Amino acid sequence: MERKYKFIVNPVAGPDDNVKYFKSLKAELRDRGIPFSSKKTKRAGHAGKLVRKRLGKPKAVIVSVGGDGTFNEVASVLVGTNRLMAHIPRGSGNGLARMLKIPSQIRKIADYLESGVTKSIDVGQINEDYFFCTCGFGFDALIAHHFDGSEKRGLKGYVNYVCRSFFRFKGVDAKFALDGEAFVGRYFAVTIANANQYGNNAFIAPLADLEDGLLDVTMIKPFPLWYAPFLGIALFGKFIHKSRYVETRKVKEVDIESLSLSYFHRDGDVYHLELPAKITVLPRVLNLLVPSC
Repeated sequence: MERKYKFIVNPVAGPDDNVKYFKSLKAELRDRGIPFSSKKTKRAGHAGKLVRKRLGKPKAVIVSVGGDGTFNEVASVLVGTNRLMAHIPRGSGNGLARMLKIPSQIRKIADYLESGVTKSIDVGQINEDYFFCTCGFGFDALIAHHFDGSEKRGLKGYVNYVCRSFFRFKGVDAKFALDGEAFVGRYFAVTIANANQYGNNAFIAPLADLEDGLLDVTMIKPFPLWYAPFLGIALFGKFIHKSRYVETRKVKEVDIESLSLSYFHRDGDVYHLELPAKITVLPRVLNLLVPSC
């Protein structure tokens, strides 16, 4: 059966011109004879509403066009259904897409849509909400707070906020449990990961597996200033789990009791965390189209 596609397009995602990009993409899809329709989002939260309206209509592959936040809105509606979704990465980090090698180049997207295969992936859940890439508290959550609404998008903008905030950040006092094992202390960052990276090939959880029914928790303790370059190399070199000042666990459940700083991130965006919070994993509840090789 020929696949049909419904595109949900975030025109302002990421650092580039998505309107111009999608215009070129539509021309390519028409040349290839791929049937599709599309809707543009108008505000935060609109993507989910568009998907809900589509669920009652004849089946089509729902395609999110945007960053990790747009993916989150679309995928959150499709969790636990038999509907298939695809994703075209157009954000600043694109963590999940990078892990799954989903292309963004227009010349490769038609092949991805036509010959892609279905992968049923795990989904993380924070209280009643979902995440698909990473969530957590500490320095990365502080940067997400600064990054939120900024005009300086992309890797350069992210690095700018990292440099401005690093020397003033003293860590977060936290009390939480991993599969019942208690942790109390001060942390530079604690990341709960479903995927293996934040985005931009910053591998915060190199051993993460989207189909293992587990979450990978990376706990970074405060470290001396001289160690920062080594930690950065380890992050992009895919061996942060072997670093000093870093402890990791693979778990099914995270219970957060208290945090001294309220900043929290979910799939790269600011998230208001209600405490106490329970974070769990739902095994293989999202059907996602991925490249066939």
